[in-house]
Amino acid sequence: EAPIGAGLNLTPAQRARINQLVAIYGTQFELRYPPETTLLNYGYLDLLDRARQTLNWTIPQHQQVCDVGSSNFAYAAALQNFFHPSQLVGTEVDGHRLYCNGRSHIDYAHGHIQDLPNTYYAVADYRQYHKSAEIITAWFPFVTPKPLLAWRLPLSLFDPAALFAQIANNLVIGGTFVMINHSPTEAIVARSIAESAGLVCRGQYVHDEPLRPRTQPAVLTLWHHS
Repeated sequence: EAPIGAGLNLTPAQRARINQLVAIYGTQFELRYPPETTLLNYGYLDLLDRARQTLNWTIPQHQQVCDVGSSNFAYAAALQNFFHPSQLVGTEVDGHRLYCNGRSHIDYAHGHIQDLPNTYYAVADYRQYHKSAEIITAWFPFVTPKPLLAWRLPLSLFDPAALFAQIANNLVIGGTFVMINHSPTEAIVARSIAESAGLVCRGQYVHDEPLRPRTQPAVLTLWHHS
């Protein structure tokens, strides 16, 4: 068998952490995905796992999980291995965007999830998406307009208040909304919007030791209904 992390050009610290994740979650992403997608999934799983330990976060399994703003859902495997959901749905408003090779977000998403159980991808504006879930995740949602414009999306899609209101509507009572922001500063902006939507913070984790270097630490916040 190939050693864990083979072909990923890892530092000793990265290799040690990935070995820990493989031991805990029993999966090797490199057996399924190319290097960049593999490292993306290990990085997301690393953040989730460290937040779980720091916040003493209990993860109920076999629940409905919905991810908001999934792009091409390259990180779906990390969510599957962390949550073990009964169903995982990724939603993306820009799912038909084409890459330079002529393939779209939805094409790549189908490739990323084809071997994952009960995993689906929906091209939808989440502001009009009406499907309840016990766990809702949002990785780096647009809470200021500049990142949205950097992704070449129209300003008409910038409506974080409506987005968070729909998340609150779709989150079942007793469920958890998991939000990850790019930085502590962005997390402060997002917190105000989430609280205005009636969500209550259950805990926050600053990812100071990411698997891959970042200019600022990502921040994971857990929310539930007021």
